[in-house]
Amino acid sequence: MHDLRDEDPHALGEIKLLSRIGKGGMGQVYLGKTVSGELVAVKTMLSHHADQSEMRERFEREATALGLVQGTGTAALMGVSDPGVDRPWLAMEYVTGLDLAAYVKRCGTLDETTGTGLFLLLTEALNAIHRAGLLHRDLKPANVMLGPTGPKVVDFGLVAIGEAGGDLTMVGAHMGTYLCMAPEQFGAADQVTAAADVYALGTVLAYALTGHYPYNGPSDLAVQKMIDNPEVAPNLEGVPGALLPLLTSLLAVEPEDRPALTEVRARLVERLAVLGLTPGAARELVAEKTHVPGTEVNDTVPATAKPRARTIKAVSATLHETAPQKAALVAERLRRAYARRAAAA
Repeated sequence: MHDLRDEDPHALGEIKLLSRIGKGGMGQVYLGKTVSGELVAVKTMLSHHADQSEMRERFEREATALGLVQGTGTAALMGVSDPGVDRPWLAMEYVTGLDLAAYVKRCGTLDETTGTGLFLLLTEALNAIHRAGLLHRDLKPANVMLGPTGPKVVDFGLVAIGEAGGDLTMVGAHMGTYLCMAPEQFGAADQVTAAADVYALGTVLAYALTGHYPYNGPSDLAVQKMIDNPEVAPNLEGVPGALLPLLTSLLAVEPEDRPALTEVRARLVERLAVLGLTPGAARELVAEKTHVPGTEVNDTVPATAKPRARTIKAVSATLHETAPQKAALVAERLRRAYARRAAAA
């Protein structure tokens, strides 16, 4: 967390901004607080991206995707700017805790039981994303937040809406993070299906259990060559024996050889039963084991010398509702907007 700077807005709509969380490729992320007291992560688009139609559409696509998918495995959308504003923004549920990449670096790898539970919960989250008609396309450890009630998949910046991922992709561009990309993601984007997310799920769990990725190298190109080469087997050293066959199947070179998420879930539930856990108990265990105390935000608004002048007034969902009501209102608006655009296409 970092203090707000002079150039930062004091508020977005009715959300008071408290501090800077971080900066991504598309924009700045702030910690905010609604009028009803909920903490939210507010993602804004950098001004030089807001003038680019493709980047603006990608940002709006992320907001739409967050509104389309609902479930315990993803962060809920809490608010979004009106269309056409100079600086688009979206507000989502703020999840305390570390992301999976940071957790493994700080606390080490997961044991078999906790890893199997995490495997199941991420499978369910990904299944909910696919049921909503979405492809995530950038599932990786840094996009899994380990919250107090379990993991949540975040960052839908590269999401595709529909059965194939050819939209919003420039010629020659690769969509995703090389260490977690399926072989087909290095080819034609319109050939990328839900099976690519299944592959990414395998890389995420391999990292959680071993601390390393199935393929790694000195450069992105070296990683790509290994992933593309069917003769190079993934490095799964350290994966518990009981999970090795399933994890290996997720990393199959050919998309059609990877199992469906329903099959993955069934096998994981079966394994958890052997370990003496129900899916519900597994969620509680994962939350207890992986949520790091001390990552919560102090429930106060920092004092400022004087009110900041810059306030961006654009909000599409009232922030006086409860969190679930707000999420439902915004989601319904986005569903209708996307349905209108799809019908006009």
